Amino acid sequence: MTIRRLCTTLFLFTFILTTTACRRVAGDTSVRQGGPDLPYAQELQIALEQALLEGQAEYDVGISAAVIVPGYKPWLGVAGNSHPGIPVTEDMLFNMGSIAKSFEAALALKLAEEGLIDLDQPISTWLPEHVHVDGRITVRQLLNHSSGVFNVFEHPDFPWVGPDVDYGRQWRLQEVLDLFVGEPYGPPGYAQHYSSTNYLLLTAILEQAAGASVPHEVERLFLEPLELDSTFMSMGELPPSHFTLVHPWVDVDLDGHLEDLSGKPQTWIATMTHPVIYATPEDMARWMQALHHEERVLSDQSLREMLTIPQTTQPDPEGGRYGLGVVDFSDVLGAPVIGHGGSSLGYSAAALYLPEYGLSVAWSINTGESPHRLASTLMQKTWSNLSSVLFEHGKLDP
Repeated sequence: MTIRRLCTTLFLFTFILTTTACRRVAGDTSVRQGGPDLPYAQELQIALEQALLEGQAEYDVGISAAVIVPGYKPWLGVAGNSHPGIPVTEDMLFNMGSIAKSFEAALALKLAEEGLIDLDQPISTWLPEHVHVDGRITVRQLLNHSSGVFNVFEHPDFPWVGPDVDYGRQWRLQEVLDLFVGEPYGPPGYAQHYSSTNYLLLTAILEQAAGASVPHEVERLFLEPLELDSTFMSMGELPPSHFTLVHPWVDVDLDGHLEDLSGKPQTWIATMTHPVIYATPEDMARWMQALHHEERVLSDQSLREMLTIPQTTQPDPEGGRYGLGVVDFSDVLGAPVIGHGGSSLGYSAAALYLPEYGLSVAWSINTGESPHRLASTLMQKTWSNLSSVLFEHGKLDP
């Protein structure tokens, strides 16, 4: 499995290895209200600590996780360190990587509800022509990765890991397309192929349709009404100083030693793919619960569209079934599980909803991409241990 696909296919791989088994947004804080403690909270904490012990090898990193079950207090667990001598705490923020795609997709659907965008319009309505971007692609095909557009991460010169990366560089859309987007994988609608370039193009379209930046609209429509107060989206700026960020650890020069990338802006990756989102796992689990369980984010019709997998396209050759900003893991798992994974320099994360259990789970670690094996092993161990507890206890009555 390649580093560039960790943000989604890591979790498909993880599941294979470790598992057997019109509403307005309102300021409902039900998941924060009082209630009994989750009966298996202690088991989850032990499972989390064991995952760190089994997966961190010689490195000093940490994990933060959250489980939300209706009728119970959210379970929040942490293990390990942010940086030497400083433990990870429940209020620390992680870069959630491609989980940001779920917010962008929800924004696209909200703008469609308001008549500001037509998801079945060709992108030529919004964007200038480019030799490697077919103007017949629809907005919906960007959202569900059936556009055929080349993934910038697969270009050999893409500036991802290395000592020469300019983290503060603000790239222009045309620059990215000219330098890092190659021949399409195929014609629009032929097959699903995960490509962050889809959401680079989508970001440009949504900003035109909304007349404002994507982070501004996500804040206005989702973060504020849902009181996701420990979430911050930007085009690469770090969160304000009142937030505490977990330190991200990366083997920048591939010498086997992790470097602390704290304080580095994420402007380069935000302007080459999509906005970045920093959050606690609790907020990401609350987002999953509000979106999929409480159904307080989108209209019934929009939520159905989000969860629809195109039936006339070929599946992604590297695995994955994509709705609009959501990955359906059900075929791999053998039970309904939806959500998204995320990976960035120094962070990995997942936010999932299990409809048969009515619960959401999210977790993050403070390493990702480099070294790849550390991140993938630790993410796998965390899911394996947490899911075994969740599936053992099954659905709880509220």
